[in-house]
Amino acid sequence: MDMFTRVEPKRQSFEVVDDYTSKDIISEKKELFHDLFSEYSTQGFPRWKRLELSDFKKVPIKKYEGNFVKSGNVQLSGESIEKREYRDFLLEKFEGVDLKFVLMALIFFNAGMFKEINGNEKIDLIYDLSKNNVLIENSGLILRKHSSAFLVREYRSGGNFLNSASKFFLNSGSSLKIFNVFINPKTDLLISSNLYDLEESANLEVYDVIFGGQKMALDHLANLKGKSSRAIFKTVYFGRGRERLDLRYEIDHYGENTYGRIESNGVLADESYSVVRGNIDIKSTAYNADSEEKSHVINLSSRARADSIPSLFVDNSNVSARHGSAVGNIDENKLYYLMSRGLDERSAIKLIISGIFEPVINELPPDNADLKGEIEDAMSIRI
Repeated sequence: MDMFTRVEPKRQSFEVVDDYTSKDIISEKKELFHDLFSEYSTQGFPRWKRLELSDFKKVPIKKYEGNFVKSGNVQLSGESIEKREYRDFLLEKFEGVDLKFVLMALIFFNAGMFKEINGNEKIDLIYDLSKNNVLIENSGLILRKHSSAFLVREYRSGGNFLNSASKFFLNSGSSLKIFNVFINPKTDLLISSNLYDLEESANLEVYDVIFGGQKMALDHLANLKGKSSRAIFKTVYFGRGRERLDLRYEIDHYGENTYGRIESNGVLADESYSVVRGNIDIKSTAYNADSEEKSHVINLSSRARADSIPSLFVDNSNVSARHGSAVGNIDENKLYYLMSRGLDERSAIKLIISGIFEPVINELPPDNADLKGEIEDAMSIRI
């Protein structure tokens, strides 16, 4: 019987002259980060061809200016790390986009929150980079049995560097819905790493809306450990100029009757570039798993480029697993039909693209109506 081996590309790295040191740690409890910093200092930065990342310039880390908690009764990450019962969770490392950037977020954070959910919670975070050149976030949520939470995170404006690492643990029967909005067209480098562990009958839904930055790497990994746990990732993005987007989504099925969906829809203009990597990994224990991934990109420019890399790893024959991807231009028949009804070309294109974004935007709750309007405005500006 032939055996197949999963081979990961060898990590390429580079060193920088001026990396962050222990003096750059914002927390007064610097001794808590000793072991993590020892590992961080031995790691080089990842060399990414897709993002054209071959250098990293250190930008001074300062205390976050302003209040990023719009609503919700949460603790700041710094306060939670000082409590032994939460410290291990918030400082637990994971691979994320890359271990170097995850370790950086766990050690040098200047923002972030923690919450242990026992009932039903709504949390709104707004990170403003116009006053904070560097935003480094370390956040976490623990959902207890049969609890539920809705987390809305907004990342706004420019700044030089955004690096976020977040962990989420969903106990049995809990439900978590996350809405991430990135409106950062001028941010030089944007990194977001997210890890989710789900127990029995836990339910996860994550929605990403992305406009920029100049170079962005995003990673979501859901571990469906419990029986009948479910994870859904849905993303819409709009790239323009020379923006580079590297988006990775992975769902690992361990438990029986688990359910996973990965869906991304993008629009590219000018010389922008996107690569979407979707991984579904169904373990031998995941009987009756049901998983699917699909990607669709509309090119508005002959100079734009989109790559889709779907991957299925299946170690159980009693499952349902599918993937598909498509890249193309605006449907000429749809465009002609709309223009024949009196719309000019730009208005017709806007209407078609709105149809891509609308299903995701509609997942926002009514009290985030202003944010919905801002997303629609950001989309219009890019057309």
